Amino acid sequence: MDSFVLGVQLLLAAVFVTAGVAKLLDRPGTRQALSDFGVPTGLVPSVAWLLPLAELVTALALLSPTTARGGAIAALVLLVAFIAGIARAMARGEAPDCHCFGQLHSAPAGRGTLVRNAVLAALAAFVAVRGPGPAIDTWVEARTPAELTAVGLGIVAVVLAGLCLRFWLDNRELRGALAREREVTAAFPPGLPLGTRAPAFDLPDVHGERRSLGSLLEGGRPVVLVFVSPGCGSCWTLFPDLGRWQTALADQLTIALISTGSVEDNLEMETNGLMSVLRQDDWEVAEAYRIDATPSAVVVTPEGTIASAVTPGAPAIEPLIRLTLRGGPKTPTTGPADVSNGARSEQQRIAG
Repeated sequence: MDSFVLGVQLLLAAVFVTAGVAKLLDRPGTRQALSDFGVPTGLVPSVAWLLPLAELVTALALLSPTTARGGAIAALVLLVAFIAGIARAMARGEAPDCHCFGQLHSAPAGRGTLVRNAVLAALAAFVAVRGPGPAIDTWVEARTPAELTAVGLGIVAVVLAGLCLRFWLDNRELRGALAREREVTAAFPPGLPLGTRAPAFDLPDVHGERRSLGSLLEGGRPVVLVFVSPGCGSCWTLFPDLGRWQTALADQLTIALISTGSVEDNLEMETNGLMSVLRQDDWEVAEAYRIDATPSAVVVTPEGTIASAVTPGAPAIEPLIRLTLRGGPKTPTTGPADVSNGARSEQQRIAG
C-alpha cells in the first residue's frame, strides 16, 4: 500500500509541475483561458501568475512525507476549483479552451476534462485521508535492483501506453474532421467557378523539361487541361484521340495532359503520339482544380481564367473540345463522342 500511495503522490506531482511550468511558459494563453472561464478582468493578470505558482508549490509539497498531506489537500482544492469552473461553463453551453497544460496539450473543456480532473481529485483525496507514503529515498533503499528495474520498466510502459492512447485519440479526431470536411466538399460540384483565375502550376514532363500554365498560354490560345492517370483504363482508350487532336488542332487550342505515376508509366503514353504529358507529384494540381476523377478535362481561356465546368469521362471530352473550338457554351453537355472516320480532316471532324 505504501508503494501505491507514493506512486499516487508522484503522479499528482508530475501532473501539477507539468501544468504549472506550461502555464508559465505561455502566459498569454493562460490569461485568455482564465478570461474565458469567467475570471474578472481585473484579476486575470494576478491569477495568471498565482495559479501556476500554486501548482508548482503543490507539486513540491507532494514529494515530501512531512508536507504530502498538505500538498494533497491543496491539489484537491485546485482540482475542485477546476471542476467547478468546467461544470459552470458546460452548464452555460460553453466549451472554452482549458489550457490545462499550456501549449503541450490544450483542448476545449468538456466531459473528458471533467472526468480526468475528477479522477485526479479522488486520488488527491485518498492521499489526504490515508496520509503520505514513505520518503522516496527510503523507498528506493528498501528495493532490490531487480525491483527498481521492474518499476522503471513499468513506468516506461505506462508512459508509452499513455502516449499511444493520446496519439490514437488525436488520430481519431483528425479522421473525424477529415470525414466531415469531405462531406462538406462533396456537397459542392467539382471544378472551380467560371471566370476565376486558373491555379498556376509548374510541372516536369516525362523528359524532365518543365512546363507551366503560363508557358502553355503563351500562344494566346485556349488550353484544355486533361487530367489522366496511368492506371485509368478509360484514359488509355482516349489517348489515341488526344494524340491526334494535339497535332491537328495545335493552331486553335493547346491540349495538355496532367498525369500521375512514375516517369516509366507515363513514357508509355507517348506510344499513342501524346505530347505535353506533365507529371504532378501526387494529386496537388488536380486538387487545386477540384478534379476528383480521371479522365477529366477543363478549359482555361488565353487570359488564364476558368472557361468550362469540369467534364468527367472520356465520352464527354470530345464535345468539350468541339464546343471550345466553336467558342460556344462554356458548360458542355455530356454524351457519346462523335468519332466518325470520314474523309474530313481531324480538325474539321472535331470542329464540325
